[in-house]
Amino acid sequence: MKKLISVLLVAVMLFAVAAPMASAANERTPIIYIRGNGDGIYYPDGTLCVAQLEEVSLGGDDEDGTSKDAIVEATVNILKPFVLEGMLFDNWDNYGRAIYEEIKPLFPDSDLDENGNPKKGTGVLSSTMINGTNMANSAWYYNANGHYAFPYDWRLSPYDHVDRLHEYVLQVLRTTGQEQVSMYARCMGGSILMAYIERYGHLGLIKNVMFCDTLSNEATVISKLFSGQIEFDAKTIERYAGQLDFCGQTGDGVGFAFSEVLYEIVFKTMDFFNQINVTDKALDEVEVLYERLCKALIPALLHATGMATQINYWTEIAEEDMDTALNLLYGEEGSELRTKYKGLIDKILYYREYVSSDLDGFYKKLDDYGIHYGFIGKYGFMNMPLTADADLLSDALVSLTHITYGAKTAPVGGTLSEDYIAQRTAAGFSKYIAPDKQVDLSTGISPDTTWILKNAHHDVFECLEQIVWPFLNGTKENADTVYARTGYSQFLVYDYDTNTMTNMTEENCAEYEWITGVVEKPTTETRLAAFMRFFTMLMNYITKFLKGEFSFSDLLGGGITVH
Repeated sequence: MKKLISVLLVAVMLFAVAAPMASAANERTPIIYIRGNGDGIYYPDGTLCVAQLEEVSLGGDDEDGTSKDAIVEATVNILKPFVLEGMLFDNWDNYGRAIYEEIKPLFPDSDLDENGNPKKGTGVLSSTMINGTNMANSAWYYNANGHYAFPYDWRLSPYDHVDRLHEYVLQVLRTTGQEQVSMYARCMGGSILMAYIERYGHLGLIKNVMFCDTLSNEATVISKLFSGQIEFDAKTIERYAGQLDFCGQTGDGVGFAFSEVLYEIVFKTMDFFNQINVTDKALDEVEVLYERLCKALIPALLHATGMATQINYWTEIAEEDMDTALNLLYGEEGSELRTKYKGLIDKILYYREYVSSDLDGFYKKLDDYGIHYGFIGKYGFMNMPLTADADLLSDALVSLTHITYGAKTAPVGGTLSEDYIAQRTAAGFSKYIAPDKQVDLSTGISPDTTWILKNAHHDVFECLEQIVWPFLNGTKENADTVYARTGYSQFLVYDYDTNTMTNMTEENCAEYEWITGVVEKPTTETRLAAFMRFFTMLMNYITKFLKGEFSFSDLLGGGITVH
């Protein structure tokens, strides 16, 4: 009996010690992570719906030898109506149809039906596949990185997810014993988070929110592409070609890994043509042609890939571009296509009414609800070169101004004017101006809780967790700001070789060569230098070719890699 009593006493003592330890462990704020798109989408039965775009080679045939023939056949099928009907008779309908028919098989299930629903049921991200088990039907699961990851189908309307996300939040709170969660959204996940806050933020369940590279304040590329606002600028295209090569080498975003030979030929040729204004003159003619075929080209591409029906992309379109985009992709009010897709369009307009049409009001709600919020943005890359506003500082997808909801930025390759910097300094805002003089965060909506990472692509985000987690674990009494943090400043620079970030200084904030290497205003000296580089290169390869030291296989260098 004494032995039994001793065992019970020991158990009670251990419980008394363990209970405070467990309580302390649960004091950490539970964090819910809402990621963006990019992964494959699996249906609830585990079958694949939309696969992630994989690396492909355009340099040769597939194992069965069909790749090259298929590319040639597709090219011919598109060029025939382009030349024989479009160019000759200004009839572009069949050209658009040909593009759709050639591209659509690559994206068989990516589009939604006319009511904005998946054709085979609701899909979820492949990140819910854990050890071969489909977690789609689980209310939540705990991620190895220390946060709760919310699975959702990124094609759908954000409002298709908010009720399920709310149940998810409640279950996390029940499991952890906490009264509030913090929420972290990245990329397209920002729209889901904004819709959730709009509907449920008043309940007081959210402590901190971090928007990382979110597209919900407008994604410049998407907005201008969907609304058909295409522009042509030689210097922008030259810079973007360099960016494509860099992204091809690093594997981030869309890029072509050029061979060294092809890289030299492309850039020295473009540099020379831009210097003597040949490229701009040629692009003027292309722009005239584009205006004629725009109504066929863009709708065909966006419907073939499914993007035109994926409602979450529509949440990223600027308010001033929305009507133009709807008319371009679905026709005017009362048109056959507009009527057919009424259910889908109603979902687009619902988000517009309750969130995107009044972003000032949305952020005021965050303050009213007592939610501590912050932003992380990146720049150093370019938006797509053929879209309007391609020269805005961006992470290759969304401009820094839109990520931060209002930061003032210089154009790509430039700096803020000396007069502007002097005015902001006199007004007491100098601490918000980046060391490279390209960014002024004081005009953003929350400058004291905004961090910026230069020379990082949209796909870079893991290193930023060193800022995200402390922020999300902060309390209202000890709110994390750029001034409360030790080790990292507000302005940071990314290093691709080490996947690390360091504080930005005037000495380490240089831009990538493809940006700085393009001459803004050609002079006689720069034109002569460009000609000599081009001519020397041309003679060098002609000589090597005649001596048998160079072949076209060297030009491809094993293929052009597309990520």
